[in-house]
Amino acid sequence: MRSSSRIALAALFAFVPTLCAYAHPHVFISNHVAVDFEGTVLARISVEWTFDELFSQMIIADFDKVSKGSFTEAEAMALKKGAFDNLRNYHYFLAFFLNGKALALPPIRDFKPMIKDGRLIYSFSLPLELSIAAKPTELRITIYDDTYYVAFDKTNQSDVEVRLADTVAAEVSIEKTTVKPEWPGQFMPDQIVLRMRRK
Repeated sequence: MRSSSRIALAALFAFVPTLCAYAHPHVFISNHVAVDFEGTVLARISVEWTFDELFSQMIIADFDKVSKGSFTEAEAMALKKGAFDNLRNYHYFLAFFLNGKALALPPIRDFKPMIKDGRLIYSFSLPLELSIAAKPTELRITIYDDTYYVAFDKTNQSDVEVRLADTVAAEVSIEKTTVKPEWPGQFMPDQIVLRMRRK
């Protein structure tokens, strides 16, 4: 395959918008989410995506130039530019709602691509710095692609890790959104619901 063609494929969502009318999943991702508290502050959300075998092989072939099973710093930077940064146009597939109100998406930090058992993994974090009050606070996290070009696996309770401080009480549940799917056959995306309060 010509290099230009491979790079075009590697740009995860740099597809022609009109093609979305015929969208169905081309990329499949399972995700793990970690919620980190520092004192009475929800400091950050950390996300880890594991890609399907086909997409993993394509990206690894393009960016792990010497096939050593890991990315150099330069390769990681090239991958970020070529196959991650464009996701800002798709809100990085993330939406946050605090007590029912949409939160602006925080900046992406600590992006790191990895290879494990032949699969491509993206790891990154989002600083929230939310102070937790004594009254109950609810944060809803939705991970989805509204174009249905990418499909995320069903989120399970075990996919969410909450690293608590002694000063905060929190519980996690997985709930379905009430938004009607845009595409036939599409599942309503899962929401990670975090209910918390300061002790």
